[in-house]
Amino acid sequence: MPDALVALILAQVAVGVAIIVVVGIVGELAEGEILSDRLTLGTIFFIQAFLWVGYAGWTLVVSQRKGNGVVADFGWKFRIPDLWQGLLIGFGAQIVAVPIIYVMLFYFTGEQDVSEAARELTDRAATPLDVVLLLVIVVVGAPIVEELFFRGLLLRSIERRFGSTVALIGSSVIFAAVHFQLLQFPALLMFGLLAGWLTLRTGRLGPAVWAHVGFNLVTVLALLAVS
Repeated sequence: MPDALVALILAQVAVGVAIIVVVGIVGELAEGEILSDRLTLGTIFFIQAFLWVGYAGWTLVVSQRKGNGVVADFGWKFRIPDLWQGLLIGFGAQIVAVPIIYVMLFYFTGEQDVSEAARELTDRAATPLDVVLLLVIVVVGAPIVEELFFRGLLLRSIERRFGSTVALIGSSVIFAAVHFQLLQFPALLMFGLLAGWLTLRTGRLGPAVWAHVGFNLVTVLALLAVS
């Protein structure tokens, strides 16, 4: 558990450094403008890379220094069925489970724009290169790095100390919380629980990685189609 917390801290510090660099590059903002409105997908990729270094870099260091490698320690294994099974699960979670969650939630809170954060990102994809960067960030990088950390290092660290149930719930809550998107928290929590269950059930990260790819891909393609 301490190793996982160190990785979380390192990742957030790395993002802080990246943002400081970006602010320095962008310079002073015009009156009334917001920093996020000035960021290109290339800049967002730069910031995201710092986050990935914090998560994945420390995970690899811990595995090499204190364990037996990511395959043995965290189940970094893939089988052919993982691809289609994981994608189908990810698609189903996004297409079926997420709408059900928000229908129930909005019944009590009133309807809100749950796709705003994702749409703001896809709206920046104005060129073919932007689309490629978007797919690399959301559909390739995030599933690999986040599953390696959250369902690899974090889940296994908690499991060794507190058991599988606490590990599943705890890693999922942390996964949802560190995205810092309150409205998306229920969907992220649901997916975290699903990915964690897949990892514990199979003993490897392959199904969770492909489920994450499918989950994110549905959103990106849907928003790109209407942008």
